Amino acid sequence: MNDAFERRALLQHLGSVLEMLTNAKEHEYEVQLVGELIRKYPSLAQMALLDHVAQTMSLRELEQRALHAFCRWPALLLEDRLDRSALASPVRQWLFDDYDAGWDFYCAALAADVPWFAEAAADATM
Repeated sequence: MNDAFERRALLQHLGSVLEMLTNAKEHEYEVQLVGELIRKYPSLAQMALLDHVAQTMSLRELEQRALHAFCRWPALLLEDRLDRSALASPVRQWLFDDYDAGWDFYCAALAADVPWFAEAAADATM
């Protein structure tokens, strides 16, 4: 896979995550949980991450966890050598630590553009 293509895909994904957080934030006073948000606004389920994380996660928790998971991505994507583990591991740790099924679905969604994502997180835990 082309490194430049993967970086572009990850940057686009980061943009999608930020857009998802913006949409979730707009509804935080109407609903409390991710699952409630998706039930009330089904079109939001198409947004990055939203239908992959635990549906019982609060919107505030989602915001906090996503910010921790992705905060280093801009700097990491600008490095000469792509540190795959540093990109994938925080996402696994902060958003899917106790939700393996969600992690598998999330990685499957990224696999077409970033096939190494799941493996990179696994390598970091070894």
